[in-house]
Order: sequence, then structure tokens, then C-alpha cells
Amino acid sequence: MQSQVSVSLTIRQLKQAVLCIAVITSGTILAASCSHENTYRAELASPLNANAETGVIILSAGSTAPCHLFSPATGLRIFHLEGVHFPFAAVAKLDVNNRYVESEFSDHHGRLYVFPLRAGKYFLEPYLMHAYVYYSHPPRAEFEVHPNETSYLGEFFMPRECGGDGGMQFVDQEARDVGMLVAKNPAFAKVAITKRLLLFTGRQSFWGGLLGY
Repeated sequence: MQSQVSVSLTIRQLKQAVLCIAVITSGTILAASCSHENTYRAELASPLNANAETGVIILSAGSTAPCHLFSPATGLRIFHLEGVHFPFAAVAKLDVNNRYVESEFSDHHGRLYVFPLRAGKYFLEPYLMHAYVYYSHPPRAEFEVHPNETSYLGEFFMPRECGGDGGMQFVDQEARDVGMLVAKNPAFAKVAITKRLLLFTGRQSFWGGLLGY
């Protein structure tokens, strides 16, 4: 039995290694779009993380279809509102339309994310998963995490599978998303959830934000 489990694990790791590729086009190496587990998936969340110091947020992200092979996928980054705006300073990174990430939805490509954040003010922005291409002035959405609260922020949705930031929007899919959360994690069945739908509040200057002004 143990050998069968070991073989199964090895095969799964090999599949992930094959999917974890960098596409080379015109001498430019795209950022690797690696298949990986959703560390913020509903099954791993706990309503007990909503306490005196932290809140729990529920957010889904997706697009009509996964981004095709020769175009960079879009992801989301969350930063402290008053903190450093630099890629490695993000407190959370979420996939949107990465073709190497398994979708949790049957009618479009996307995932459900549930995770705790310390109480405070944050902003969310999309970014391109590419080493040299980026949204120069990506839209941003500011929000606040409240202690002892589990909040639903909506679905970040891209009506196009790839391309620019036009049409990006937040959609109220609370019934669907919370229903999926409870189905995957019954501990949330009796948790009071506050709806705090995100809205874009402006655009982030890439270099200005990167340099802190």
C-alpha cells in the first residue's frame, strides 16, 4: 500500500514538473506559469481565524476561459495600504486565469479563495505573470479587514481570457461562492458573513508605487 501511495505521489509530482514550464518566444522568457496547489482553498480555512486581531476574507477570481499558451496570465496581489508596494511585499497572491491551474468552477475558469488577514487597510491589484511585461497603471481596489469578521469581497472577473485590463470587474456571486465554501468546509455553515463588495478606487502608478510615492 505504501509503495502504491509513493508511486502515485511521484507521478503527480512529475505531472506538475511537466506543467511547470517557461515558454521562450522571440528570445524572451515568459515567467513560468507553474501548476500548484491553492493554499487558500476553502478546505484549509477556519472560521476561528476571525478573532480579535484578524478577519477572514472570501474572494473568488476567474475569467471566461484560461489564458492561452502564448500570452501571460493575470494574477492578483494584495498589499498593505500604507506599506511598501513591491512584488515581494504582497501579503497574498492569487491566480485568475493561469491555464496551468485547475479550475474549481464548471462554467468558467476560476478559483475560490478563503484566508485570514490581520485587521487593517489593504489594496488589491491585478498583475501580469510575466518577467518583463506588466500593467503600467493597473486598477486597484482598496478595502479594510475588520477583526472578528468573515467578509465576502465578491468575484474578480475578466470577461476576456487574456489581454489588457479593460472590462475587469467585481461581481456579486455570494450565493454561489459561499455555497461552495460551505460544501467544501461545513465549519462555515453557521458563520455570519458580512458582504463588502470590492470596487476599483483608482489606478496604481507602477513605478510610483514601486518607489513608494
